[in-house]
Amino acid sequence: MNVFHLEAVTLQDAWFQLVWNLMRGNAPKSVYEIDKGSYVGQKRLEYEFVTVQINEPGTRPLIPEIPPQLAIPAPVEGMDYVNDYFTNYLMSTDVAENETYIYGTWLAPGVERVIEQLRGAPGNNQAVISIGGWAPDEVRSTEGFMSIPVKGERSDGTFIDTDNFIDPGTGQRDPACLRLVDFRLDQSNRLHMVVYFRSWDLWGGFPANLAGLQLVKEYVGQAIGAVDGRIIAASKGLHLYDHCIEVAAQRLGMEAGNVDDFFNWIQDAGH
Repeated sequence: MNVFHLEAVTLQDAWFQLVWNLMRGNAPKSVYEIDKGSYVGQKRLEYEFVTVQINEPGTRPLIPEIPPQLAIPAPVEGMDYVNDYFTNYLMSTDVAENETYIYGTWLAPGVERVIEQLRGAPGNNQAVISIGGWAPDEVRSTEGFMSIPVKGERSDGTFIDTDNFIDPGTGQRDPACLRLVDFRLDQSNRLHMVVYFRSWDLWGGFPANLAGLQLVKEYVGQAIGAVDGRIIAASKGLHLYDHCIEVAAQRLGMEAGNVDDFFNWIQDAGH
């Protein structure tokens, strides 16, 4: 496993550079045929391991803008989508009937604890929130799958392995993709965020996730009176699905041709 590191200015810049380097074969990568989870039967083009440092993640727009002449859909619908994601998925604990989990189950209460930890405490190494894994909550069964209780329900303290939840749509295990959100308040009163994703869709997931997490960082920063700092993100599974290859090629001004031919080319040519 080889590490590819990227430094970018904005969220939009990071997304474009990551798509460019993966599609152009400028980074260590692999091609996998998917046999479990979402998109079984498809292939994905994936960084072996990537870290990206984004120096000004609060610069607007937070999401990629597509030149209108390309006539391709934007990877994220718009800021209304991001604001809803922030409010109802990252900062809420209410789980809908068709959901096995939301990040807010761990993130929302964790953010309030982080705010208390960071007030007047630069260098604090404890302001970290783990997502997924074992949770001290009673689960409930709904039409054959399990989900975490909605906000307000309390349990008897039993721990559950939330990584064994089953996606009702695929019938497969559905462990959370986002696993870690870590905050650092430095001695210059700048608030930084470090995140790790076990698996990460580069085309639509990366820009939506980081835009929402940037809003979380701004929420924490405002609460403690800090200046907005960097985001550093890492993943051993940042990828493009084969159904995104053609549109990604159009965004870059490339000719991808047949998707299978593209995968063969990028593997055989050593790109």
